[in-house]
Amino acid sequence: MKVLFEKYFNLSIVIASGFVVAGQFYLEIILGLEPCNLCIIQKYSAQFVFFISLLNLIIKKIKFLFYSLISVGSVLGLAASGRQIFLQGLSKENMPDGLCDMPFEVVFQIYPFFDAIGKIFTGSSKCAEEVWSLLGLNIAEWSFIFFSSMLLGLLLRYLFINNLDHK
Repeated sequence: MKVLFEKYFNLSIVIASGFVVAGQFYLEIILGLEPCNLCIIQKYSAQFVFFISLLNLIIKKIKFLFYSLISVGSVLGLAASGRQIFLQGLSKENMPDGLCDMPFEVVFQIYPFFDAIGKIFTGSSKCAEEVWSLLGLNIAEWSFIFFSSMLLGLLLRYLFINNLDHK
């Protein structure tokens, strides 16, 4: 049962994250939506989770490293989507003056890495725009659900596998 759970769990992460990456491609390339800097962090985080989980499916030896990397990517995406949801709830008067309007690469050319990340996470009115929704949830809310489900799944996998090992 442990092998069956392990095999389907890894496959489900690859399928779910692949679906999210395909959705990002659709929104950006087909529909022509231009992502803000917080959206770009979510995009790169989902792509990171997809590629690491695909490697995890192929390479069987260093699962702990892969699961740790998937957790890091998910936490980063969760933080970006959570910040964006927070910004969407603010009024225009309370909106911070961050760097969502400046191109992503330019922010990192002007500022040192951690300063650039801080400025991006500050956000701005562009990050608070809700331009697309599905079933009443916008892109940031769907990203939050995806990244939190990845973390929850990894936690449940850890607890489930450890319970099977102790019996």
